Amino acid sequence: MNNPVPPTNIEAEESILGGILLDPFAIGRVIDLLTPEAFYITAHATIYRAALDLYRQDKPTELFSVKAWLSDQKLLKQVGGEAKLIQLLERTVSAVNIDHLASLVVDKYKRRELIAAGHDLVKLGHDTTTELESVFDQSEQKIFNLTTNKQDQFKPKVIGDCLAAVFAKISQGSEPAYPTGLGDLDTLIGGLIKQDLIIVAARASMGKTWLACHLTNHIATTQNKPVVFFSAEMSSEQLTKRLLSMHSGIDSHRLIHNTIYADEYETLKQALGTLGELLIIIDDTPAYALTPAKICSVLRKIRHERGELGLVVLDYIQKLGDRAAGNRAQAVGKFSGAFKDIAKEFDVPFVALAQINRGVESQGNKRPGMADIKDSGDIEQDMDLGLLLYRDEYYNSDSSEPGVMEIIVSKNRNGSVGTCKVGFDPSVGRFSSLNQK
Repeated sequence: MNNPVPPTNIEAEESILGGILLDPFAIGRVIDLLTPEAFYITAHATIYRAALDLYRQDKPTELFSVKAWLSDQKLLKQVGGEAKLIQLLERTVSAVNIDHLASLVVDKYKRRELIAAGHDLVKLGHDTTTELESVFDQSEQKIFNLTTNKQDQFKPKVIGDCLAAVFAKISQGSEPAYPTGLGDLDTLIGGLIKQDLIIVAARASMGKTWLACHLTNHIATTQNKPVVFFSAEMSSEQLTKRLLSMHSGIDSHRLIHNTIYADEYETLKQALGTLGELLIIIDDTPAYALTPAKICSVLRKIRHERGELGLVVLDYIQKLGDRAAGNRAQAVGKFSGAFKDIAKEFDVPFVALAQINRGVESQGNKRPGMADIKDSGDIEQDMDLGLLLYRDEYYNSDSSEPGVMEIIVSKNRNGSVGTCKVGFDPSVGRFSSLNQK
């Protein structure tokens, strides 16, 4: 057939609308499943919208109320007049099976959407003016939208269902958070909690990328789950060399310049083998092209191929978006809000690095505070955990605490705030607990 009839179930559509007109409680049983767009007949979609609006205003959805709504909106004639509403009502005996009818209508709607997506994919394939990567991204998004029902994923839950899920996790001894590998820090923050947005902020060269590398390596090693590192700052080669330095103990500056000593080759080979076994995935998409949509696309693919994610890291947030924008705080705030949403959607801790304003260096006490985060905007509001980094030896050559980093927990929705000190070797990016017993 050249023009096959789209999948429809007109009788089910009519029965649903008749049931809504007949039974004032019927619409409440389908409102979470059925959208107006699911109706094939335009008039049916309009009548359903009228009923939805009335229901949301706590008004009855019976014949005369729906008729009045349509009349007020100058839509009554378009749907077939009062005669159409009476016809729907007279053809319906009861609304007892409205749930089943709604599922039939949604089934046909999804099939029509699949057909429409197929046509769109054909058009994209023929559009040679669009970059192939963009074609693939758009195609993937269309298919993903069909196979994922976010409305079901995030629908409200009664406390009983929540208690059952919580008790199951407690009974199984499920870890509520991933340890960081730094005991004192874990005591303060309770570990990296799924669905949390974690901001690590510091001045340049303070060690925030190294801390991100430490967390990446530790989660990949201990949890055996993929860790995705979006590096808008460094290339994949530079970041890989940092991780290799952590594993080999070879100075990172020499690795960056491909300079190693003869007696280090065996150590380097061992580090290559160990690091190569970890599920660390680096995406060094340039900052101008790295959007929340792009991040979601990458994470969907990895989750599909590798399973549940362990950690997502982004270096760093102020690199993203239009850096010439007049209101950078607002622009950066949009990214922080999107990252919090991504953390929830993928059920994973999301660590985003951030810069501290240069002004902190003119202060007597150069330890940063939350207000010192560059282009902060909504970052402070969106974050669940805020870690600010400070190294005294960076500012004072005669510091009494060389090799020490202070991690200032300035915000923590799920634990304590305060400061802990950890050992830090910036030449190889290694961290250690100072109070190990």
